[in-house]
Amino acid sequence: MSWALAFASGCGVASPSESTAPETEYTQDDSEVSAQAQELAGCKFYNYYHDEGTNPGGANRCSNACQCDGMRTCSSFGWCQGTARPPVSCTSPQYYWNEAWNPQGSNRCSSNCDCDGRRTCSSAGWCQGTAR
Repeated sequence: MSWALAFASGCGVASPSESTAPETEYTQDDSEVSAQAQELAGCKFYNYYHDEGTNPGGANRCSNACQCDGMRTCSSFGWCQGTARPPVSCTSPQYYWNEAWNPQGSNRCSSNCDCDGRRTCSSAGWCQGTAR
């Protein structure tokens, strides 16, 4: 009888205190990933201002791009990197400006620099052209 007990314990039979449920790995669903991507996309603008000195991990430390100022990104090492507002023409496709944040109101402008990408400011003070 003792050999059966030894054999059973050596073969991986679980004791009553051990769980035999398979281990599952946590994965994010598509809606959760999409929501995070949209949140981060909302931070990548020339007119996004963030004081990196107030970050929870310390000055210039980050866990995502929203903790970095302007067009800076969060490195895989957890540091804000890049130039916040690199020199780019206001009418360049690489110019990312959130028109909703304009002081005059959403899509209102006083110059081409208040409009996103290749959009321009009309004489009536509205951003015109094809939006992204």
